Amino acid sequence: MKVPKSLIGKEARITWVDPISSDRQPLETARKGRAALSQWRERGIIDDVTDGIVRFLQSEATSPGEEKPDEAIIGWIPEDLITKVEIGEYKELE
Repeated sequence: MKVPKSLIGKEARITWVDPISSDRQPLETARKGRAALSQWRERGIIDDVTDGIVRFLQSEATSPGEEKPDEAIIGWIPEDLITKVEIGEYKELE
């Protein structure tokens, strides 16, 4: 899903599929296609969209006595793996 740059700075919930899922099972009954992928739902702020990759700030911390955050938990999600973006109160993006 293409994520427009106009969403940078917005609070969002992003749903995406994980291509690294794996499971031991008989080949005859193994799922195929996207149905075989794990699904993640993450909340945070869309910080950047560059080269098809969304940088997603999920948490930040400020050391005692400091004013600016000096640490962050950041995720990078390929747009091709995103299935849904919900903004603000998590209303689905059309």
